[in-house]
Amino acid sequence: PLKLAAQTEVDQQAGEVRKQFITTIPGQEMVYMEKRREAELVLVSEVTDPLLVPHIIAEASLNDRTLTEQAEIILGMATRCSHVSQMIETKRLTAKMAIEAATNPAEIELAKVVEW
Repeated sequence: PLKLAAQTEVDQQAGEVRKQFITTIPGQEMVYMEKRREAELVLVSEVTDPLLVPHIIAEASLNDRTLTEQAEIILGMATRCSHVSQMIETKRLTAKMAIEAATNPAEIELAKVVEW
């Protein structure tokens, strides 16, 4: 139970750190994933069909940008988020592995301290 509690605490810490970099509005993650997919269609396949890339078209229009410019901005943001996510996930998993390997309560306490 002590190890499980410590691992749960690490998961909660990771969630709090993630909140600094993401929008926690319900459903927003789906919107971001869709915008990334659309941006890739614009940049890789040069798709401009409003039925296939509606978010990119709307945002490009709102921001007075070309579809390519808007798609590049969205992919840039997605790439930065991916780097942050990878860092958080690596630290989370490393801490959980250290907790699992711990052989006494003091080691467990030490292992759950993560420098985010």
